[in-house]
Order: sequence, then structure tokens, then C-alpha cells
Amino acid sequence: MNLSLHDPTTFGAGVPYDEFRRLRDTDPVSRHTHPTLGSYYAIARHADVLAVSRDSHTWSNQPHPIPDIGTTDPVASGDGSNGGLSELLISKDPPEHTKLRKLINRGFTPRRVADLTERIEARVNAIIDSLRDQRSCDLVTDLALWLPLHVIADLVGVPEDDRAHVFELTELTFGFDATVTAEQRGEAAMAMYAYADGMVRDRLGEPRDDLMSVLAHAEVEGEKLTDFQLAMFFMLLQNAGSETTRNLITTGTLALLQHPDQLQRIRDDVSILPVAIEELLRYVTPVMTFMRRATVDTEVGGVPIKLGERVMMLYASANRDERAFTEPDSIDVTRTPNEHVAFGAGGPHFCLGASLARLEAKIMFETILTRFEGLAIDGDLATFPRVHSNLIDGYANAPITWTSIV
Repeated sequence: MNLSLHDPTTFGAGVPYDEFRRLRDTDPVSRHTHPTLGSYYAIARHADVLAVSRDSHTWSNQPHPIPDIGTTDPVASGDGSNGGLSELLISKDPPEHTKLRKLINRGFTPRRVADLTERIEARVNAIIDSLRDQRSCDLVTDLALWLPLHVIADLVGVPEDDRAHVFELTELTFGFDATVTAEQRGEAAMAMYAYADGMVRDRLGEPRDDLMSVLAHAEVEGEKLTDFQLAMFFMLLQNAGSETTRNLITTGTLALLQHPDQLQRIRDDVSILPVAIEELLRYVTPVMTFMRRATVDTEVGGVPIKLGERVMMLYASANRDERAFTEPDSIDVTRTPNEHVAFGAGGPHFCLGASLARLEAKIMFETILTRFEGLAIDGDLATFPRVHSNLIDGYANAPITWTSIV
């Protein structure tokens, strides 16, 4: 019997790689029942995930690509519909998505991302310096959590005095804490939207050297982003820009500590780090799943899919597909080529912030691996609590120890 891949508890003990392998071998486009959608098809093989991702004519992101949010959309409209999520950039289809992306790309130029390098290095070193008098910490809450939150805040222009408030709202709105109620998420989302809207209005009147100012004044074919679109993008960026990188840093570090030979290969030659990061992205796959909706009667892997039916792309399965990767369940930090799908599988929805995430990861991993001596996992990794999610793979807490910081 197939697992309920839309149920976050299915991932409570980690990604079900054994089940994914079974699906790839015996049922690569499998049908699953769903409490609100009726059913959906899970796509397990790398080639099929690529095919769906790159065909935006046949496959739509509407109303949104987030799995199983039907009744718990944190930015839903007052009537409980998915009015909020459907307005995010990731939920739009071409040609609207293409136009919005062209506008937003104005704020993600290679120069603007590269200009963040020194600031990111300073942030990373400040985070680690704050731990100098300790010999242990929580890898998630003391280390990995803070860098991406501050980088996004630096990028968009959130003042230092506002960051604690914005970070708290981000965690409440988009976090994966099962104890947070739908009402609490909704209240935090409204407060976050109000803050973003205020920032947009401020930048329209007084532009600054930050991403929100660039986007507020950018034009493509004579059109600009609306205040609502800008505020929604701010919310998306705070979430997507922090969650993925945080969990790559956490799970990637833990994976290297579990494979000391691979960790040592990087320490012996840090120039291989960009290639190693691509392998860590493949191996840990921070974003496990996304969904699409068929716009016509079609098929995937020979399985008929009717107009309107949903499919779930299993990125975490595709990245371990034996048909695409040699020894996929092993880490090889020099693996090339490496056509992983951790940032999506190509097509118009390829991750807009991939270059920024790679830059953050390079700086963070290099600093962790060169400044911490005697770094080790503190306890049994199998007992560490994971985030409550069918979207993001990561840990809620992960204690680590070390002997010294240089």
C-alpha cells in the first residue's frame, strides 16, 4: 500500500527513501487518495519529474504548488480559500509568471548577489564568534537559522531594529511547528503583510539601495509590480529564501559529519566546495515535493492523467534515481555531472534565488569546516526532532559539539 505522501507525519522519521525506491521500480507514477483533492499522482523518477517541470503548457502551478494546503493556507483569504498562496510568484503560470519574473529578476542581478559576499562573510563569522565561549550548540537554532534570515533582510532592506519582529512573524506564518494554530498563523500572516505593505509604500516615496526599492520602481513593457504583488513577494522571499538555505546548511553539515571521508576531501581542497554543494543539494534535497495540475488530458510515464488532476513531483526521489545517478545513495563531493532537481527541474519555475542560496552555502560551509575543530553530532541523529512538513526536509533541533573555534 502506498504511503500518504501528502501527510507530514509520513516524513516524521525522515525521507522514506526505501518507499521511493520501490515506487521508482514498480509504480513510478502512483495514484494516492487525498482528503480534499480526491486523488493525485506521485512522480518518482528523475526523467518524469524533468518532463513535467519543463512543460508549462501541459502543467499548471495554479492554484498553488504547495502540497496539501487546502485547509491550512497561512495566507488564505478570509473565506478560507487559497487566495493568498495563489497570488505568490511560484503559483503563477506563463505568460503572467514570465512577466513578473522579468520584473523581479531586476533585483537578482549577478552584481547585486555578488555584492552581498562580504556582508555574508561578516554575518557568518559574527554568528560563529558568538559561540566562542561554548563547546556545544544547536546547529539549527544557533547557527543555520540566522544567516539566511539576515541575508534576506539585508537584501530587501529590513532595518536591524525590525528584524526580530519580522523573523518571528516569518516563523509563525511559514514555519513547520505543529503546535502553532491556524489562527496564530493567520494573525502572523496579516501582520507580516501589513509590515511588507508599509515597506513598499516607504520605498515608493523614498527609494534606497535595496531590493524592495529596485522592485518598487522596476518596469517591463511599461508595467510595474502592484503594491499587493510586492508585499506578497516580500512574504515569499522571507520564507523561501530562509527555509531552503537553513535546511541545506543543517542537513548538509550533518551528512558530512556522518561521512567523514567526504568532509575531509573538502577540508583538504576547499576549491571543490561549489561542486560539493551541488552534491549536498542532491543528497539532502531540502525541498522534497511540489505539485502541478494538468491543463489537458495527458500522460506521464505511460499513465493517463486527466484534465484538472494533480501530480506531486518527488524531488527527493528523483535525486536518488539510479537511472540518473551512479550510486545515488552515496555522497560523492566531486560528482560531475550532477543534474539534480533540488532547485526544481528546469523550466520557467527554476528557483529564482538559486545563485544566492549557493553563495550563502559556500560561505557557510567553508567557514564551518575551517573554523570548528573537532565538530561532532551530539547524540543519536535518529532521535533528533524533524520539522513537521511534507514540503521541507529538515530538523527542528540538532545538537552539535566541538573542541575549539579558530
